Amino acid sequence: MSRAFQHAGESRGLVVVTTAAQLALVVVVWLLALIPAALAALALLGVGAVRRRLRADRTG
Repeated sequence: MSRAFQHAGESRGLVVVTTAAQLALVVVVWLLALIPAALAALALLGVGAVRRRLRADRTG
């Protein structure tokens, strides 16, 4: 057993579970931040496509 675990008095399992929970939280926060940005980008692409289509219909 390493000195860090002996000195802190924490079990290896607790450290692994805590680290996994922190990583999962970071992933969830990133996903919550990226989803609205991705939806906004898709909306802009959709608006651009509709405008091009309307412009093409007007010209002929």
